[in-house]
Amino acid sequence: MKDANTRLVNYQNKGDNMVFRLPTSMLPWIGILMVVVCATFSAGCRMAARNHNCAGVNYFQSGQMTAAINEFQQALARDPQNADAYYNLGSAYYQLAKQTNNPQMVQQSEQLLRQAIALNERHVESHRTLAVLLSETGRSRYAFDLLNAWQRRNPYAADPLIELARLSDETGDVNRAGEYLADALRIDGYNPRALKAMGRVREQQGQLHLAMENYMRSYQRDNRQTDLAQHIQQLQVRLASANPQQPSWNGANTSSPLR
Repeated sequence: MKDANTRLVNYQNKGDNMVFRLPTSMLPWIGILMVVVCATFSAGCRMAARNHNCAGVNYFQSGQMTAAINEFQQALARDPQNADAYYNLGSAYYQLAKQTNNPQMVQQSEQLLRQAIALNERHVESHRTLAVLLSETGRSRYAFDLLNAWQRRNPYAADPLIELARLSDETGDVNRAGEYLADALRIDGYNPRALKAMGRVREQQGQLHLAMENYMRSYQRDNRQTDLAQHIQQLQVRLASANPQQPSWNGANTSSPLR
């Protein structure tokens, strides 16, 4: 039976990629997710790799990790330079390692994720998942080292800063998380992940009106975030109870700009 922590929580269609997002744990920080990518490849061996990869995604989604690993291994054999294939296989090994408490599989997962980064040093999902793996196996310092090195290599990218914020929040440094997110938003002021994460930081700091603004701006940029829409409504109830004059929020009405 599939572990409750690996249930499907979100689906996105990004151009030619189908992306399944699954949580690596029940940690409270918004956006701590694993992604299994089913990408569109060209003809020949890559088409065969795509078929195995997508079959692996289906098995992964249904919690059949052993079958998913078999498919991802076949995809990798047919396209050995594909970072997504390494990432998918590493993700499946890590989920199975957590289900079976197998440290050798954790090592295999780590090696595969590092290989994905070696092939594509901007691979966001591999950096995110490897940082989570390191943190969950008691190596938070190495997780910070990984993300800081990524940020130094990509000083104008928001994603490394968002992941540093996540890790800082997990380790109890909410203020530092806010600083990382402020830097990320200076780079990309419309990044929905950064806005959503900043909303969580503001909410933890008791700045509920600022949190609401960040959440709503995030939702405006990506209105597929059904979990965020629900959270906005819950926060609106809290704000309304404190201030009965506060207007209610309608998730369908998000077109007007925010200050």
